Amino acid sequence: MQLDDRDHEQIVADLATRYEGQFTREEVEAAVRRSRAHLEPNATIPDFLPVFVRRFARDELVHLAEERGLDPHGLHDVLFVCNGNAGRSQMAAAFANQLGAGRVRAWSAGINPMGQVLPDVVEAMREVGIDLAESYPKPVTGSATRAAETIVAIGVPPEQLPEQGAHLLEWDIAPVIGQGLETTRATRDEIRARVEELVEAISPSAPRT
Repeated sequence: MQLDDRDHEQIVADLATRYEGQFTREEVEAAVRRSRAHLEPNATIPDFLPVFVRRFARDELVHLAEERGLDPHGLHDVLFVCNGNAGRSQMAAAFANQLGAGRVRAWSAGINPMGQVLPDVVEAMREVGIDLAESYPKPVTGSATRAAETIVAIGVPPEQLPEQGAHLLEWDIAPVIGQGLETTRATRDEIRARVEELVEAISPSAPRT
């Protein structure tokens, strides 16, 4: 499945306008083409492809801006990586952004990204008030690993990461694919507890008065 030429040009134009002064149009074009190369082989729903390409290209530009010191947001960037980016790393990043709001910024990616986030994962997270319905699996890239200050490898060998310069943690958590909703809920709760500890270790919250 391939992105329509008109959608491609519109995405490039929109992102070039958004990041004017930070990136040239050629750099934006390159980011969109990388996004397409990563996402088109696994795309299954034509209507969603332009949305996902836009998001992935935007994330790539954000990572590049961080590398260049152009994004001084003051947050600690954490990248969660599992195999398919359809379950464990999606839940971990969502919890990190929720629990670490104002302290950390989390991303997720996969070594071998699947076509969609697992339905049981979407349901389990919906039960705790987090909507993953519009999330999608993404491949881990060198720009993402370079931008991260902490990388959490969940059930994947660290040597499979494009680069390993950041502080690296390994979590031994089994995949949830095909395990059913009850197991997914248990894994969700384990991940939440681990993320809570991680966020507190990275950036302790202010003491209560």
